[in-house]
Amino acid sequence: MSSEEKKPAGTSTSVDSKDVQQDYDNPGEPIVGQTYSLQRNFKARHIQMICLGGCIGSGLFIATGKSLRYGGAPGMLIGYTVICTMALAVMSTMSEATVLWPTTGSFMDHAARFVDPAMGFAIGICEYIAWMTIVAAEGAVFNIIIGYWTDKVPVAAAMTIYLFVVFLIHTLPNSWFAEFEFVTAALKIVAVIILILVCIAIASGAGPTGSTDHAANYKSLPAFPYGFKGVCAVFPLAAWATGGQEIMGITAGEAHMPRWDMPRAFNSLFVRILFIYLSSVSFITVLVNYTDPLLLGTSSVAASPFVIAMKHAGISVLPDLLNVVIILGLCAIGAESLYISSRVQTAMAGMGMMPKIFGRVDKKGRPIWSLLCTMALSAMMTYINCSSTGGVVFTWFSSIASTVYFMAWMVISVTNWQMRKALKVQNDPALELPYAVQSPWYPLASVYLFIMSTLMLALTGYSSMMPVGTEGINVTNFFETFLGVPIFVVAYFGYKLVYRTNFINPAEADLQTGRRPLTEDDIAMLDKYYAQSLGKRALSYFHF
Repeated sequence: MSSEEKKPAGTSTSVDSKDVQQDYDNPGEPIVGQTYSLQRNFKARHIQMICLGGCIGSGLFIATGKSLRYGGAPGMLIGYTVICTMALAVMSTMSEATVLWPTTGSFMDHAARFVDPAMGFAIGICEYIAWMTIVAAEGAVFNIIIGYWTDKVPVAAAMTIYLFVVFLIHTLPNSWFAEFEFVTAALKIVAVIILILVCIAIASGAGPTGSTDHAANYKSLPAFPYGFKGVCAVFPLAAWATGGQEIMGITAGEAHMPRWDMPRAFNSLFVRILFIYLSSVSFITVLVNYTDPLLLGTSSVAASPFVIAMKHAGISVLPDLLNVVIILGLCAIGAESLYISSRVQTAMAGMGMMPKIFGRVDKKGRPIWSLLCTMALSAMMTYINCSSTGGVVFTWFSSIASTVYFMAWMVISVTNWQMRKALKVQNDPALELPYAVQSPWYPLASVYLFIMSTLMLALTGYSSMMPVGTEGINVTNFFETFLGVPIFVVAYFGYKLVYRTNFINPAEADLQTGRRPLTEDDIAMLDKYYAQSLGKRALSYFHF
């Protein structure tokens, strides 16, 4: 479990969760000059499935190839294990504030109210840019995957097809976006399960040209082909593959019943981390040699390590089906990234940090001006890829996003400390109330997350300044990779200088705006849920 939930004594009732899930408005994000607001129409099944499979995409299917080549099998396992433990720490640390104040601004809003408005602005700007670059990066990979079948499709045409699908999803009501993400996440999870089963079969010698002579990475090849530098290069790629926990906080602003929906989504992350990522990575290290020329590189054919393993086993049909799933996944992550960046812009407008027009929402619950602005900027970034090779652009964009991940995780840690301090100083019993969501690992999780995020940021800087396979210092590569850091610094001190902000005094921190106290019906429904056996509660996660 990701969080500890305090349960009151008492008898259960016959109240059903569907009867008490209600729509809320979105206080805490006052939007000036509009009639409509973001709608809370994301149900538990939507958020749970999005958090379980929404971020599965190019990071797992393709970036794992570059991770294997740079880090070797042990280095890849080390990198992914470290990042996965950090992702779990993010989940545990972020859960408390997200359930108490489930605003669309999420940890940016929390940083502004508990730490410093300038910090909320700085990380908001970084998140906004990072998620737009992810839209562009997925478009670059889309073109690479199309090239697996044919090289006759112009790059610009492939980008246009990708953007058309991504933008089309957001012209529909939010409920359609939620259903699209639900279906695509479910398909990706099924695909990963099939892949793992296929990997087991290949390891056992299945396939026309199958063999049981695997694990050369562990038996005959050097363990760390590029030494410490290679392991450092794995960390940002692993963050690219497993990151994106922020979406859980963003979707809280449109969750039907945050206290019910969000803890279940947090708990689902354990499955994604332990089963999907670590299992997949382990099989990749066994079935594909890091010397394989088909692994993604600047001068080699771009392909998924899963596809490579099936090619070597002589399996001809599944690689094509997998590529179809990857293409669908790329469109889903593109739509998801556009969703996050537009909501970040909307939230910042509501917090007075961006022009008011970006806070306007239409009657279908869509932040129309934020969407249009984000679409335009994302399209511009995507078409820039037409002038560069897909592999180079993919690595460049993924590294930018990864540094922002680490900075966001540092902010989440600091915010958690300040939130706890504010609750204590103001004698607020929020974390002691019935069914309060409280991290069982506090303060270890937040301390670990802050220290490791700082370390990962430093190691990413080291690996970008002295890239794998080169000698000496590469200043250009360093600034390309570390672009997120100066953006954060300039945004933070610029906002602080202009608006003369101060660090928030815990005794004066706002603990009420956007807060979601439990109703009697909520408690009755939770009483009924926790009165069930552990087995029935576990099975409820599969009831969609």
